[in-house]
Amino acid sequence: MIVTIFGCLIFVASVFQIRFPNLAVLLRNEESATWKSLGAPLGFSFTDLGNTLSLYSWVLSKKFLESENPEIVEEGKKAYIKAHRIKYGLILGLTTIIMGLAVDLVRSFS
Repeated sequence: MIVTIFGCLIFVASVFQIRFPNLAVLLRNEESATWKSLGAPLGFSFTDLGNTLSLYSWVLSKKFLESENPEIVEEGKKAYIKAHRIKYGLILGLTTIIMGLAVDLVRSFS
């Protein structure tokens, strides 16, 4: 059960890292059409009705490279590195949860 709890902690910590406030502010100020098409994300938390999640997926798909603004491209590159770490944290957490549940299931039949 400890492995499952550890996986949950990794997963939750990764979810709480989904924040891109600098990029969201830059998009709002410089490219408002893109910002609005993403749902007007605040970028401070994933709880703004999923709008920061749309920004997260926008960053992972490298759409920031299509911008003509060098500041957005540079901030997007930083956000991309962070988004990759978050992605791998989510995968690691989910994998650890599944492994922990499988171990507990096997132990319960023993």
